[in-house]
Amino acid sequence: MTALYWIVLSMMLRLSPTETPIVRHGALATAITIVSLEEGALFANDPDLERTAALLVAVAFRESSLTASIVGDGGHAVCAMQIYDGPRTLNDDPIACVRMGHRMLKTSIRVDRTNPIAFYARGPRFASEEARRISRDRMALARTLVPR
Repeated sequence: MTALYWIVLSMMLRLSPTETPIVRHGALATAITIVSLEEGALFANDPDLERTAALLVAVAFRESSLTASIVGDGGHAVCAMQIYDGPRTLNDDPIACVRMGHRMLKTSIRVDRTNPIAFYARGPRFASEEARRISRDRMALARTLVPR
């Protein structure tokens, strides 16, 4: 495992402690690590990818409590990243789930740099106060995971 994997796993443990971290968080930590390394940084000045991984962890924590296979939003959102109207197969493939979440976050950041998670959270309603609040929450949580 890479150093980034252990960093991701430690972030997850801070948010969701468990006596069996590899069993509980291992697959999702692996997925976040692989996707971060393959898809690249979501932010400028993130050469070690820790900020990117922290945002992925923060979103997965708020959306699914770091549960890799989950259905929410009245049956519309799937997997740890709660991809709205995503294919149910994402529940069986954490890497595909996180990859789709990463790509959606990249788009969301481009749409609204001030509230980078707002579009991810609410789509066309990204300018709503609710979307902005969600964005502030996810970004603040991610910042707590990467002390700098």
